[in-house]
Amino acid sequence: MTLRRLTILLLLLSLLAFGASACGKTKQPPIVLIVIDTLRADHVGSYGYERPTTPALDAFAKQGVRFTHTYAPASWTVPSMNSMFTGVYPPRHGVVFAEIENVTVSSQQTMSKKFTTLAESLQAAGYATFGISANYHMHEQYGMDQGFDHYKTFWFADREAVDKQLEIFLPQIQRLHKQGKPYFLFVHYFDPHHPYKINKGFTERMAPELDLELVEKYSSTKFVDWAQTGVFFKEPDKMQMLVDLYDGEVAACDDSLAKLLKSLPGYEQAAVVVTSDHGEAFGEHHNMIHGRDLYAETVDVPLAIKLPGGKQAGLTVDTPVSLIDLYPTLATLAGAQRPKYLDGLDLAPLWSGKALAERMLYSFTERVRTNSWAALIGPQFKLMHSIAENKYFLFDRLTDATETENVYEQHGDLALEYRRLLAEKRGQEPLYKPGVTGEPMSDQLRSTLRDLGYL
Repeated sequence: MTLRRLTILLLLLSLLAFGASACGKTKQPPIVLIVIDTLRADHVGSYGYERPTTPALDAFAKQGVRFTHTYAPASWTVPSMNSMFTGVYPPRHGVVFAEIENVTVSSQQTMSKKFTTLAESLQAAGYATFGISANYHMHEQYGMDQGFDHYKTFWFADREAVDKQLEIFLPQIQRLHKQGKPYFLFVHYFDPHHPYKINKGFTERMAPELDLELVEKYSSTKFVDWAQTGVFFKEPDKMQMLVDLYDGEVAACDDSLAKLLKSLPGYEQAAVVVTSDHGEAFGEHHNMIHGRDLYAETVDVPLAIKLPGGKQAGLTVDTPVSLIDLYPTLATLAGAQRPKYLDGLDLAPLWSGKALAERMLYSFTERVRTNSWAALIGPQFKLMHSIAENKYFLFDRLTDATETENVYEQHGDLALEYRRLLAEKRGQEPLYKPGVTGEPMSDQLRSTLRDLGYL
């Protein structure tokens, strides 16, 4: 054999060996995280809601693993999304409230750049990272773009803005996918956040006889003013109108979800999550909207995860989980490194027939310093603490899903132990001190935030 033929043979053997090695590697799946703002679990069809609000989400849940008891780490967007991105509870990331001056929000806390966010973890693992949010609290100035190659936020916008931005991002993602580059896509719809609007083609499905004059008067930009008068508590027909509008918003957003899921490059092999950052109250516990307490209607959220290749499709998991678990779960699916400080757990054992280590889950809200709540969720009981009033509430999750019967006095020893654990968790210091944006608010931002109930 000549030297030339020997060289060619060795080259061919090297190429074959490389090809076999490459085939043996596990390809990194696309990772997609879809958050529908303000979506409470019990208004989703697959969670028992009777109205046809979420046909796309219900069908998606059948393609993956549905978690029946998922808790948001806070009952409003800023601390909840910071927990989702950092994998730690609000006391440990510190982004828990807005600064108040003269009864207006003057600034918002920002995530420390010392955290390694979920997007940064995936980025370091070779992922191209894209993010879209229609909630202005997720703006770059608050540090929420950390780890994203491409990031776009909107001014408290409806789904149309997100859909149009996806028309820009998805072709870019498609090209990268064809080149073998893994991608991470975060999509955050603002619908169905208040003020609730009519969505043609969807609202009438929920309420064909909806009084348009009532909608114009009570669910416009003056919605928060009306809510503060107590009119919705006094007049049930007006509260029902809000529920009808909310359900229409959910249905419209579900329509956008259906289109997005169909257009995702490499969907079959992708890991796709659909969830919410918090829920919404409609008079339960004499409360409205969110961020003011931690009852079920504001912290119980839907969660469905479609695994690569459709593994475990149709599985239902009843073990309580938290949104902080998404970071370690998605990082593991992507083969990415995870920080050691994470509070969340990888949920993979739950769809593999195994159990997670027994633990307590937590939730906190401190939108303003004068209205703070903390909650501990155990296997059976949930303890809530209204810190400003120094009142405690204990509910049996298994028999009282709507949290109406306070059994605190009947379970003294357990309540005391839960109080100790909750105080210990709430007393934790932030891992890294958050920043604060101290720029004066524009009149437009102040007006918008007031209409949204944030002031």
